[in-house]
Amino acid sequence: MWFFVLFIALLALLLFEGARPVRFPPGPCWIPILGNYLLFYELRKKLGFTHLVWEWLSKRYGPLVGVKLGKDKLVIGTNLPVVKELLTKEQFEARPDGFFFQFRAFGERYGLVFVDGEFFNEQKRFVMKHLKSFGLNKSIMEDRISSEAEELIQHILKIQKDDGLVIPGIVEISVVNILWSIVAGRRFELDDKKAQDLVDNIHTSFRLQDMSGGILNQMPFLRFICPELTSFNKLKDVLGNLTSFVKKIIDEHRETVSSYENRDLVDAFLNEMKKQGGNNSTFTEKQLIILLLDLFLAGPETTSATLGFAALYLIHYPHIQNKLHDELDKVIGKGKRPCMKDKPTLVYMEAFTMELQRIINVTPTTVSHRAKEDADVMGYRIPKDSIVLANLYSLHMSKDYWTDPENFRPERFIDENGAIVQYDFFIPFGLGKRRCIGEALAKTSLFLYLTALLQKFRIRPVSEELPPIKSLDGATISPAPFRCFFEPRE
Repeated sequence: MWFFVLFIALLALLLFEGARPVRFPPGPCWIPILGNYLLFYELRKKLGFTHLVWEWLSKRYGPLVGVKLGKDKLVIGTNLPVVKELLTKEQFEARPDGFFFQFRAFGERYGLVFVDGEFFNEQKRFVMKHLKSFGLNKSIMEDRISSEAEELIQHILKIQKDDGLVIPGIVEISVVNILWSIVAGRRFELDDKKAQDLVDNIHTSFRLQDMSGGILNQMPFLRFICPELTSFNKLKDVLGNLTSFVKKIIDEHRETVSSYENRDLVDAFLNEMKKQGGNNSTFTEKQLIILLLDLFLAGPETTSATLGFAALYLIHYPHIQNKLHDELDKVIGKGKRPCMKDKPTLVYMEAFTMELQRIINVTPTTVSHRAKEDADVMGYRIPKDSIVLANLYSLHMSKDYWTDPENFRPERFIDENGAIVQYDFFIPFGLGKRRCIGEALAKTSLFLYLTALLQKFRIRPVSEELPPIKSLDGATISPAPFRCFFEPRE
């Protein structure tokens, strides 16, 4: 009798799990427990990239696609009206709350990237206030970036041999130093082994997952069955290494922090912890640890990847590199260090950077959002707690918006009067309240690094055979490592 009741209950559960919600966006039929995972796995294996899976599904089912991966319902938007609605609608401002997102934060919700509500608002206000007080988006920040770029140039001149250097590896520590200086009050030497271990762990963490949270979030029980196949063990090791590194920095600050003057963001946070105290405060050591991880994981990875792709495309398009050199020589010359005041007059450099961001799509989808309540989009119903993704790749590589999206052509961003063109469908940093908070720093860093490096060097291949334009999938897209030679310009 009990066996029969259990069987009926299990059957009912499976049937319920297999049912598509009423008015859910169109997509492939799914099965209980796995959902669409088998289809996703086959497409991912065939196409090579997660965002190309979303693109394939959108061509079959339309600009708003609904799928189910394990326990998670995902909704993906793939044209401008849908993407704008998903990124600006108040109902989608929340962040997912599943196993992966908690696993990275002591089984709870901490940090800045994957939190929401008043917790997010309070922490964002605090972080932005103090980062600005330490120079973020001010002239002092520009000086720091320019100084790091000059250090990188000298480092390249010192260590480069006939077989060139590995990109993007050579720029990674330098880029980390930009944020590190105002967050932790110090910088790494560019040949620091511990710093290299840090950036290696950061890079690995991005390659192990995608923006939806990946298989660990969708079917967390698999970590007990196949921890290696799901990358659970590797992810645990990487997060453990990063957490230990951050804890050590916090402990060092705690021994020397002054209540009268903050040297950096860590000091400011520790003093706020003392000030607020109590169990209800959002200012805790766990929050500080994950906050620092979010800051170091989010910014340096995307900037390093973009600089790496820049070198790769300049090798493949030497005529574009010639134009950039000519513009730099004409506008700035070879004796003056580039600065942000030069940016409006370096039109081709700006167009090159924009075209680079368009075609490489370092963040092909936005960071995942969550529907905090049932919401309607395009006549479809997106259920509460669905994961929502905006496919930016679909905007940047669609023939609906660009006549020849597969071609690398900076001129598309320059109008007939020689001015930069701003397109609504070019949004590499997202939209809405959850737009990338590091956008200004990223733009400044890219401009100052690219102008400094190109003023000093011609970037060329190490042999007649060009390195392939090859990308690595993950939460963000990065170039496969390659070698190039930085030839000093006369």
